[in-house]
Amino acid sequence: MKQRDFRGRFLFFTFFIFSFGCLLAQQISVNGVVTDANGGLMIGVNVLEKGTSNGTVTDFDGKYSLSVNQGSTIEYRYIGYETKEVIVSGQTEINVVLVEDIESLSQVVVVGYTTQNRKDITGAISSVNVSDLEKLPGGNVANLLQGQVAGVVSTPGSGAPGSAPVIRVRGLGTIGSNNPLFVIDGIPGDISSINPADIASINVLKDASAATIYGSRASNGVIIVTTKRGKVGDLKVSFNSYIGVRSIREKMGVLNTAQNNAVSNAAHANDDPPQSPLAYTSLTDVADTDWQDEMFQNGFEQKYDLAISGGTDKARYNMSLGYFDSEGAIIESDFTRYNFRVNTDFNLGERVRIGQTMSYARSERSLLGEDESGNRGNSGFSPILGILQSLPHNAVYDASTVDGFANPVVESGNIVGQTKLITDQSENDRVQGNVFLEVDLIEGLKFRTRLGVNVSNSYFITHTPTYRFGPQEVNDQADLSETRSRLTETVWNNILEYSKTFNEAHNLSLLAGLSYEKSLFRSTGGSNNNFPSNNLVALSAGIGDSNSFGSNVTSTLESVFGQLNYDYKGKYLVSASVRNDGSSRFGPDNQDALFASFSLGWRITEEDFFDSSFISDLKPRFSLGTLGNQNIGNFLFLPILSSNNNAINYPLGSGESQLVNVGTISRSLASRDIKWEESRTTNFGLDLGLLNNRIGVTFDYFKTETTGMLVGVPIPATTGIVFPPTRNGGTLENKGWELTLSYKNAESDFKYSVLANIGATENVVTKLGFADESFTDGFTIFDTHPTTRTEVWNEIGGFYLFNTDGIFQSQAEIDAHGIQPNAAPGDLRFVDTNGDGALNDDDKDYFGSGLPDFEYGMTFNASYKDFDFTLFLQGSQGNNIYNGTKVLLYRRMGAAKNFSSDFLNAWTPSNTNTTVPRVTAQDPNQNIRPSNYFLEDGSYLRIKNIQVGYTLDGEKLGITNARVYVSAENLATFTKYTGFDPGVSNYTTFARGVDRGLYPISRNIIFGLQLNF
Repeated sequence: MKQRDFRGRFLFFTFFIFSFGCLLAQQISVNGVVTDANGGLMIGVNVLEKGTSNGTVTDFDGKYSLSVNQGSTIEYRYIGYETKEVIVSGQTEINVVLVEDIESLSQVVVVGYTTQNRKDITGAISSVNVSDLEKLPGGNVANLLQGQVAGVVSTPGSGAPGSAPVIRVRGLGTIGSNNPLFVIDGIPGDISSINPADIASINVLKDASAATIYGSRASNGVIIVTTKRGKVGDLKVSFNSYIGVRSIREKMGVLNTAQNNAVSNAAHANDDPPQSPLAYTSLTDVADTDWQDEMFQNGFEQKYDLAISGGTDKARYNMSLGYFDSEGAIIESDFTRYNFRVNTDFNLGERVRIGQTMSYARSERSLLGEDESGNRGNSGFSPILGILQSLPHNAVYDASTVDGFANPVVESGNIVGQTKLITDQSENDRVQGNVFLEVDLIEGLKFRTRLGVNVSNSYFITHTPTYRFGPQEVNDQADLSETRSRLTETVWNNILEYSKTFNEAHNLSLLAGLSYEKSLFRSTGGSNNNFPSNNLVALSAGIGDSNSFGSNVTSTLESVFGQLNYDYKGKYLVSASVRNDGSSRFGPDNQDALFASFSLGWRITEEDFFDSSFISDLKPRFSLGTLGNQNIGNFLFLPILSSNNNAINYPLGSGESQLVNVGTISRSLASRDIKWEESRTTNFGLDLGLLNNRIGVTFDYFKTETTGMLVGVPIPATTGIVFPPTRNGGTLENKGWELTLSYKNAESDFKYSVLANIGATENVVTKLGFADESFTDGFTIFDTHPTTRTEVWNEIGGFYLFNTDGIFQSQAEIDAHGIQPNAAPGDLRFVDTNGDGALNDDDKDYFGSGLPDFEYGMTFNASYKDFDFTLFLQGSQGNNIYNGTKVLLYRRMGAAKNFSSDFLNAWTPSNTNTTVPRVTAQDPNQNIRPSNYFLEDGSYLRIKNIQVGYTLDGEKLGITNARVYVSAENLATFTKYTGFDPGVSNYTTFARGVDRGLYPISRNIIFGLQLNF
């Protein structure tokens, strides 16, 4: 009995426990409606049972239904709204109201001398996603902007380490300088010295209403950079680093020794009459050097950043150290930079705030002899072409020579030896700093003063030792040139700002300010062309002709400006700006100019009559205004006199008593009447948010007319004038559109977002203001063979070329064509465009330009638990590239040099199905004349960056968190262009898209580590 009773009790207890557990785990069905604070139904809200994968989303009526365990917690999550949690305790209907996340929806954007909430902006202002920017490798912020913002184009002028990109905001607005203005922490400055890891935000002001507050320098857009500052909280330490390897994506096709012999012999045999082959082609004891393999390398790149931040409600700080070192993918090219920054803020009571920003950057760069000024104007001097044209017959090294480099057995040159022996370096020390004081005078009124100073000290050295690499590559006397310069920029801004809300409906903000800027540039340098030893690298040791040079230039800018922002209940938005600038770059009668703008916006979604659960934000925008451009040289309104030339000295007296007097000549004509260049811009925009801003759309259409363009008027060289006079003689129309799309989904373990942008611009010159009204540029062969032309009713830098129509297959075709008497079968056939029966420059025609039809970028971010993934695509469509590299590899076939591997498929009587013309030493048909034969489609799609990361559990490591990642930069490029890279531009406005043998962009494989303490 007792045993049976025990068993019964045990069974009863077990049944009780099981039943109790089932009761606790009992599931109930919960339903309800999710609305926002205004009662609007919310679609697509994630409703999740916390700690499980059990969940659903609200439907188009904001309703949901979900079975959950009794006692569990339900999470309601949506982008832009604060997450809400509700504990289930028997209720079957739970209605929830989600509150906007003010920090998310009221994103503060820096817009000139003040800030605005994103929702209240009426101008064309775009913000860079800094979190996406931080995932890109590199040391130059400007390079990282490529593909990040619609309407902003950042193309590498060169792939060399430390090279500056070519940045254009909304295309080309003038035939002069199109560089945008950079403002760093409230002070105009140089962005190239900033460590990308220090950046908190980047905002781009694109239209007149946004940029007028900067007046005279804002016509090409304004890029505002704000660096990181300390926040209230405990001490935070972060350390980020990566290492990478750079390499050239692919080599150019050139000939080896045997192929070069065959092609060279064929070229001489094809001449009429045939010529004897060059002697070098019969040599047997020669090398077979691949000069690209010798010059290209796997360059090592490394970057280390340490940051410390924290603070209290009284004082905040942010300090950082940075080191960046990048070896180029070509030997003897590298760039190193050291960064230090400290930003502090202090609250002196409730009404007074002070702070400072100070940064120091030192950069060291080894150059490859590239000219980045844009003034050299031809591909004949490109070091890249020196690599490609070097004969494979010559060896690289020879241990028996003094310098260890081989002397050529054929002709002249050893590109590796010359590159390694010649020193071409630059150093720069730059300090950027400012201090500010902000005082609340009365309620709503505050005064802010900011004093900033930028000091840049630069040093350049070029040392060429003695060497002999054949009869044409000789330097019998070592030479040295050194230059030192200092640029000091001082800026003092004083601002009054008043903000007040009247009757809880009228929001008014007024700003008035004064600004004074002064720029002082001073340089000094010297050179000597003979030294007793290669080891004596000091100007005082020179024994040859010495030279000294220098400059001292000062310019000032004084400005008065004001701004008004008004809105009624956040519905109707009005903004207006005005600025008067006085610049020393113009004559006394034309120094001042007034610029003004206004903009309007209407937030339709704030209207009582608007009721949509699908459209969460709808704001059309309009703006109109004028901007200025003072990007010209100093003192052009005065004639420039020169005495630094012994050739213009003259003697007075007779016999041995003659005195040599210093002569002076005029190098320019005064441009006394020049005044500001002005741009009038109209902008129509639309901001659209869907599904509670999960989907975002921004569209802008703009049109800009630039009048009074500052252009140089050509004059005959016989005048002796070096610099042509400048006149306000040009007019340009530039228009285009921009579209940005975004989508975010972050309501589950798998989170992802997509940000895409696309922009297009086109320009037409309507006036140039002098007789023939045209510019020619795009020279490809030692300042000859121009490829571009800029004239009235055409775009800037349009390709102006002969038109080809295939290859002559027979003498009968040549005779029938009738305008190319020197042609032979296998030569290019050129079109008689004007039909006058002759072939001359009048037959040239336009073939587009280097400006694309549109450019685009797309960033995809995703994460799943501790893994994250980023894919960044960037591309260009519709731009043409004149392949000057190909021209140089096709020309001078009668010389001892290397050629394109295309000639392995050159036309011959037995190989007629080809697009490559016959090889010929003399080229009587001028096959290499500027023509569309060398013009190629420069469109491309690039995998700019792809990255996979994993975040480790920081608690196990004793830190906040740690992340490791692997990344590939410029992983793949899809293009039809046959040159090194279609994404490289150059530094001249009139020759955009002319490939003059530019340093190619390299692929970079990176391994990184991020630590937070």
